[in-house]
Amino acid sequence: MEWTLDRICELVARPETLNVLNACRPGHPWNATARRPWSDAAFVLAQRPSYEVPSTAIDWLRRQAQVHGEG
Repeated sequence: MEWTLDRICELVARPETLNVLNACRPGHPWNATARRPWSDAAFVLAQRPSYEVPSTAIDWLRRQAQVHGEG
């Protein structure tokens, strides 16, 4: 499965977790204040139970962090 931010958001129900994910979106208000949005999103999702978010989705977020110069 090819992961995208939208696909990962579909797996998440908690508003605070969605907020962290949406901070990765360019132009989103939370993106303006987040220092490391992709790394933060990977960290938060890694704390969720594995049945909610697959490890491959978290790995994708970590790769995005590196692509965006956060790694």
